[in-house]
Amino acid sequence: MWLTASEASSIRHEDIADRLHVDVRHGLSWQEATHRRQIAGYNEFSVKDDEPPWKKYLEQFKNPLILLLLASALVSVCMKQFDDAISITVAIVIVVTVAFVQEYRSEKSLQELTKLVPPSCHCLREGSPDTFLARELVPGDVVFLNVGDRVPADLRLFEAVDLTIDESSFTGETEPARKNVASVLRPNGNHSSNTNIAFMGTLVRCGNGKGIVVSTGANSEFGSVFKMMLEEEAPKTPLQKSMDSLGAQLSIYSFGIIGLIMLVGWLQGKAIMEMFTIGVSLAVAAIPEGEF
Repeated sequence: MWLTASEASSIRHEDIADRLHVDVRHGLSWQEATHRRQIAGYNEFSVKDDEPPWKKYLEQFKNPLILLLLASALVSVCMKQFDDAISITVAIVIVVTVAFVQEYRSEKSLQELTKLVPPSCHCLREGSPDTFLARELVPGDVVFLNVGDRVPADLRLFEAVDLTIDESSFTGETEPARKNVASVLRPNGNHSSNTNIAFMGTLVRCGNGKGIVVSTGANSEFGSVFKMMLEEEAPKTPLQKSMDSLGAQLSIYSFGIIGLIMLVGWLQGKAIMEMFTIGVSLAVAAIPEGEF
């Protein structure tokens, strides 16, 4: 029901129309488009936001070192050392807030990518040009492109008149790409080599053209990149891995120090709370600032 950009670029547009069972002079029928949408789905993709912001904020406190600092603040309150408690609490709130804001901005940047997909498109259905929501497009639809339009799906062009498309948002190329309808005999895998493909989310700078929708939504080239960014976490650097390992070790050592000092103090007949305070203070002092 759909073709990749590389596959479609190497096939004549007449053969593309045959494979997708569409007459480019007539377009799909509304009934056929509805049937294809049930198979291919809507031409859209969205960022899943299952958890509310407050829950994501609270998850930042799961760091064992953050929990250790919270325990230190609690002990300071119990010992009526309110200045220390306030200082530690403020530091924790700042660190947690910064981490939350960074994660929140990362998710928002993915949501901003969805704005590159236009809300509407110009399409040929049952022989008549029509304008409707781009999410309703299906493979085989015939789409018209004019200056200023954003490409609503991956299109195999079959008509291009002085057509140039700005692909900087997708390929990073600063110069608009000139498009044609000739088949690419040996596409090298680079998107820039697919000169007969108009990619979803790119912008028409000059001329006009017509194309057959070959892939929509997550099946498009833009959708593949979006899905990869959404599902895969950025790999941690060796330094980040070392710091995570150090943090885990410090947590173990810190609780060990607290327990040892409390045990020694108890054997010497000293107040448990006093020894606990000393143990927590030493454990917190062992945490490097770089961990946060």
